[in-house]
Amino acid sequence: MSGHYRDQLTDQPLAFEVLREELIHRGFRDFKQLTIEHDPLDGGARIGPMEREYLATGPVAVIVPYDPARDAIVVIRQFRLAAALDTPNAAAVELPAGMVDPGENIAEAAARELQEETGLAPLAIERCFSMLPSPGLTDEHAHIFLAIVDAGELETSAGKDDEHEDIRPILAPVEDLIAAVDDGRIENGYLIACTHWFARKGRARAQALQGTLFDSEGDA
Repeated sequence: MSGHYRDQLTDQPLAFEVLREELIHRGFRDFKQLTIEHDPLDGGARIGPMEREYLATGPVAVIVPYDPARDAIVVIRQFRLAAALDTPNAAAVELPAGMVDPGENIAEAAARELQEETGLAPLAIERCFSMLPSPGLTDEHAHIFLAIVDAGELETSAGKDDEHEDIRPILAPVEDLIAAVDDGRIENGYLIACTHWFARKGRARAQALQGTLFDSEGDA
């Protein structure tokens, strides 16, 4: 059993137990503290108890809106607090994204967030991969969707007034976006990860997704 976790390049299960849970602050995202124990990686006595705090976010949808006719991805710009506090660039560039509403599934959330933050409805949409942006800090579990869009009617501003959102949608040619990420002009983690993914796999996935769209139109 020794080396079991070190030798396999995959996330793996590890037994743990929550001994106590406390809500420290209720807000836009709840802040919680857990007292936990977990099994060691290579045998021996259980580790803990220990206290760990985290932001309770849960599942979120992140959307890569791709317009094949223009070979471009729709990104958005908006004020971000952490960017404002830690960098000179408070008006960050990122992808449309958001949390799942009560009673909503993740695909519905993806289509809704795309509409709210860009004004565009997906012509076709599918989940491509998932990621944990900072598993030591938050339980945020992001599900990345590729959406086929027609950006011909892209709005110049978007966002929900009741959430104080001030969003500017931007049509970014794919090669320009890749260059911006490679040059370090963009620091948003989701956008960096998704741009690298799209550079390797995105156009092929988009072509396949378009094929399902054409098939459904043919069946109609």
